[in-house]
Amino acid sequence: MTGSGLGLDITLGSRPAYEPEALALFARMTTPPDARRKGLINTLIAGLKHAGVWSRLDAFYMLAAHTAQAACLNWVADAYNLAPVNNPAFEVDRGYTGNGINAYLDTGFNPVTAGGKFSLNDAHLGVWCLTDTAEDRNDIGNFNARIFARNSGGAISGRMNDNSVPLAAPAVSTSVGHTVLSRGDSQGYRIDKDGISRVTVTHPAIGMSSQTFWLLAANGSSYGTRQYAYGHLGRALSATQNSDLYRLLLAAI
Repeated sequence: MTGSGLGLDITLGSRPAYEPEALALFARMTTPPDARRKGLINTLIAGLKHAGVWSRLDAFYMLAAHTAQAACLNWVADAYNLAPVNNPAFEVDRGYTGNGINAYLDTGFNPVTAGGKFSLNDAHLGVWCLTDTAEDRNDIGNFNARIFARNSGGAISGRMNDNSVPLAAPAVSTSVGHTVLSRGDSQGYRIDKDGISRVTVTHPAIGMSSQTFWLLAANGSSYGTRQYAYGHLGRALSATQNSDLYRLLLAAI
C-alpha cells in the first residue's frame, strides 16, 4: 500500500487525530506502521465511513500491507482474521499470491452460521487483483458465492447465493482491478468492475453454502494464481457506494 492520493493524517497541532477504528487496528498489528502509513490507513477508514460502506462490511482486508501479519487482519473487527493455508506467497505493499494448487487464505467467515451482515438477499463479495490471467479459477468465496475476475472466456463470472454462472457475463480485457458482485434482492445481483456497473444478472437466490469464505480461491472449488491487494464482504453495496469504494481503494493502492 504505497498510497498515491489519500494524503497524510489530519492533525490537531502536532498530534494526529485518528479514527477510533484506526487506533484499534494499529493496536492489533505486531509491527506498528510508520506515521505515513498510519495516515493512509486512517484516511481510508474515514472515507469508507463517510461513503456509508464501512457500516455494511463484515470484513475488509488490505492484503497489500507492510507485513504478512498486518495483511491478514480484518479491519472491521478482531474477528475473521485471515489464516494462511499452504504458504501463499506474501509481498510487501503488493499482497498475497495464489499458487493454483492448494494455497489460500481462510476468512473463518461462514455466511450461514456467522450471523453477520452478509445474508441471502443482501450481500456482496469484492476482490482487487494486481495480476492478469484469464483462467477458470476462483478469487474469493465458497461454492454458492464466488468471483472469477476473468475466466478463460475473458469475462467476469461467479455466483452470488445461487448455483449457476451468469448468462450475461460481462467481457473484460484484464483481471487487474476491482471486481464486485452485489445482491440487493432475491431476484438478481449486479456485477461491477472498477466502480462501474457492468451488468445486472437475473438469478434468483437459492441459498448460502455453509462453508467459510476463502481468498485466493473459493472453498470447495479451484485455486487462483493471481496476486491480490484487497478483499471484502458484507451487505449489498449500491452502485454509488461501490463507485466511492473503488475511488478510495485506488487512491490507497
